[in-house]
Amino acid sequence: MPHDQNSPAAPPRVYRAASAPWLTGFLVILGVVAAVTGWGQNALLTVASVCCGAALAGLGYALYWRPRMEIHGFGVRIINPLRSVDIPWAQIIDVRTRFTVTVVTEGGSHSCFALPAAGPGSALRSGTQGVTRAHPLARTEGAVRTGDLAGTRSGTAANDIRTLWQRKIDTGELDVFTRDDAALDPVRVRYVPAPLAVTLALAAVGITLFVTA
Repeated sequence: MPHDQNSPAAPPRVYRAASAPWLTGFLVILGVVAAVTGWGQNALLTVASVCCGAALAGLGYALYWRPRMEIHGFGVRIINPLRSVDIPWAQIIDVRTRFTVTVVTEGGSHSCFALPAAGPGSALRSGTQGVTRAHPLARTEGAVRTGDLAGTRSGTAANDIRTLWQRKIDTGELDVFTRDDAALDPVRVRYVPAPLAVTLALAAVGITLFVTA
């Protein structure tokens, strides 16, 4: 039985870049190789290797696996390398895909680092179905931006947001015409520098120890 997206217990829909597993896995494997390189020589090289290996694995997590977009019952959550943004449904006024999936509100635009617009190759692979299956709001005079094509990561995420947002308007759950902006739940921005900061600190320690070993 499918989950009701409005239910607090429903798991969120999660969208990452198509390359996220590959790039994360590559950096983790590279980190393991780097971590064992200095073993068995001396204590400084051992610690340096472990720090550099952990930094490479942390870089994969911070830049490629952690960044994502989530659709929750309350709205959309965008998690970027240095911050996360919670956007209630009532605050959304548009979804754009020119360079990356961007959720537009009255107070500003919030782009998702993990969902860049698809390239020209995606347009060739999608064909006419990619256009016809795109959300009507994305089809301006029959033309669809590459990032909106159905079947691409950016297009799927943008179309899902538009579909759920439109459904809430059609059912009366959202009133975009007579809403009281002062009474709306605010967009919440949280800065989360720890993953990248720890990664950079490990890299600095590892390089310093390699130089002094």
